Amino acid sequence: MNGAPLFEETQSFSAWIYLVAVLVLAILAAVATMRQSTRVTNDAVTVRFGVFYRTQVPVAEIRQAEAVEYRPIAEYGGWGIRGFGKKRALNARGNRGVLLTRMDGSTLMIGSQEPRRLLEALARAGVSTQDRLPPAIREF
Repeated sequence: MNGAPLFEETQSFSAWIYLVAVLVLAILAAVATMRQSTRVTNDAVTVRFGVFYRTQVPVAEIRQAEAVEYRPIAEYGGWGIRGFGKKRALNARGNRGVLLTRMDGSTLMIGSQEPRRLLEALARAGVSTQDRLPPAIREF
């Protein structure tokens, strides 16, 4: 009683469903790998957000660096890559960081869980520094 089939069909999703699934997976992978990393050398300060964003400030262009507490939402509109022009911020979490003031007067807030260590590294690189954090604040 195994005769020839009277009906047989195979279906797959539309191509746009696969495209949406690939885009969602790519966005999830990007978010999962999105990390802020800050590196100080004798020549420059480099801040990266995953593979999407990188900025570099030569040490020679930094007039002053200050360890500060700030209000991310009120001052910069939140966390992430914020601002444009002369007032920018790069932060992933928290409300502490190091404010770099360049020779041209523009500023870059670099969010940090260890702002005093970042400030010390900048001092070793030859940048004028000031610790404006309250004494009671401890590093994480």
